[in-house]
Amino acid sequence: MARAMEAVFAREGKAKHQAKLDIIRDLMADVDRIPLADDKGRMATARDIAVAAEKCVRAVSELCYQLMTTDAILAAVDELCARRGIAPPAGDTDDERIKRAADEAWWRRHLRTEWKRRLEHTSIQLGLTYRTTDPYVSREVAAVQAAQNQANADLLARQIATNELGQQFTLAELAAKGVGNKVNRRNELMTRIRGFEECASALRHVGLFWTITCPSKFHSVGGTNPKYNGATPREAQAYLVDVYARIRAALHRAGIRPYGFRIAEPHTDGCPHWHMLLFVDPARVNDMEMIVTAYAIKEDEEERGAHENRVKLVRMEADKGTAAGYIVKYVCKNIDGTGVGDHKVFENGTTYTIVPDLFGNVELTPSARVTYWSQAWGIRQFQQIGGAPVGVWRELRRVKGEALLNAPEAVRAAHAAAQKIESTDPNVAKQADWADYLWAQGGPAVMRKALAVRVAARDVEINGRYKVGMQKKPVGVYAAAYPLEVYEGVHYRWTISDGRTSAARISRPRTGVNNCTGSPAWTRPECGSPTPGAGHSGGPVHHERTHNAGFNRPGDKGWSKAADRDTVERFKRHSPRHVGSHLQHLQRKYADE
Repeated sequence: MARAMEAVFAREGKAKHQAKLDIIRDLMADVDRIPLADDKGRMATARDIAVAAEKCVRAVSELCYQLMTTDAILAAVDELCARRGIAPPAGDTDDERIKRAADEAWWRRHLRTEWKRRLEHTSIQLGLTYRTTDPYVSREVAAVQAAQNQANADLLARQIATNELGQQFTLAELAAKGVGNKVNRRNELMTRIRGFEECASALRHVGLFWTITCPSKFHSVGGTNPKYNGATPREAQAYLVDVYARIRAALHRAGIRPYGFRIAEPHTDGCPHWHMLLFVDPARVNDMEMIVTAYAIKEDEEERGAHENRVKLVRMEADKGTAAGYIVKYVCKNIDGTGVGDHKVFENGTTYTIVPDLFGNVELTPSARVTYWSQAWGIRQFQQIGGAPVGVWRELRRVKGEALLNAPEAVRAAHAAAQKIESTDPNVAKQADWADYLWAQGGPAVMRKALAVRVAARDVEINGRYKVGMQKKPVGVYAAAYPLEVYEGVHYRWTISDGRTSAARISRPRTGVNNCTGSPAWTRPECGSPTPGAGHSGGPVHHERTHNAGFNRPGDKGWSKAADRDTVERFKRHSPRHVGSHLQHLQRKYADE
């Protein structure tokens, strides 16, 4: 990123880019948050984030020591979080919020996310995230996100889950069975979209394909848009969510109940826009078009091109293909690119083809960029609009058929629709049918309060990291007409252990002193492999402990003077108190014994 900006300034001069110089100057003046890079251009690493998290935990510990009331502690924590650029800890109780604030892992997660989003926002502001440079997401954040994904995958592959039957799987194997698997995710989405279309065909409803875009002030356009207000993609997404909330309320007041899906995808400068495939009664199409258009262009309606570019409508025509066939390219393009061919985008009246990039020996495809964009910004790509919830559908797939012999017709019909039967015999093989599921629930436009089948939940005691209490967990399904008759699904109780050890996971000590002796070398479980590509560019890396383990004293096995010096210097740098003399006192004390 730094080299790219140096090239721009050398080619075009700094006078033309005063706004970008101001952005860089503000970054350099920010002393509260983790620097994006050091003076030599080296991006912050996982170690830098871990050190910052340690500082925050020590500051919270000092606050708890100095302040006498919970309100005062939480107010000080809120101020600390604001300086670090993150939201204060959430929780149902003050105790839960303080536990989060005192947890180093909580700080690492939030500081890592803040740093990553600030890095990408800077790239957008400087014009480096754009179709002519890095479309959708910068190469730096893409590399960091790829390394984080790989670290997460490695962690799942190491963790062993054992159920009450003695069956063992890695967490990676269990995750691959759900919609976290991209193939499963794509197949389920297309099953649901096709089911909506089949219901619409039976009801003679028409399909409308909408595209809604943010006003120009949300678009950087490669750093060339003078109207750009500095908004992040999350802020642009929040605008679109608010717009659709108003549209939904207006449609509800008008008695219009559309159903279908919406897809959030980025422009090449990172700003999101929405595609919506919605089915509706043909008699209400004009009313719906007026409502959607009015709210989609209400903000900054007077700007040039608002009516032409901010909202577009394509009416599905049966002789030109199915609605599911029309939207499948958007689904695949935003998941893994399967069957898409050339990855094309239409911007500023022109169609462009986004091609894969090669960094070192790592290929970065356009679909991978879109995935990293959604992960980095925490933007939900796909969302169902209307219809029965998918949660009931998934719970029905856990219920065995023999448990439903005396169940009401609605439950049996919904269960049969949700089941997929694989067989080489075509008379036996069966695909899951979302349309039949919708009919069993009351139709594609059914309201939630009118659902025929619902998820049954039971209070389960949760002994979590921050909270101990009761929480509702799904246990099966029930018919709304017979709420006391629950048809339980298959749910296992899992015990998680680290595959590298025979024992359960070992927790870190609660105090700053570890009373257990052990190997002096260790790696942080949250750190992963170095960033892919030729050289490290900011992804998580492994680090070894550089201090003596436990209470090893001079002369003991595993003790070294260098490690003790590192410990003293580390505490001097990061502790809010002056601890150097105290550590030296402890060293003299234990050396004399």
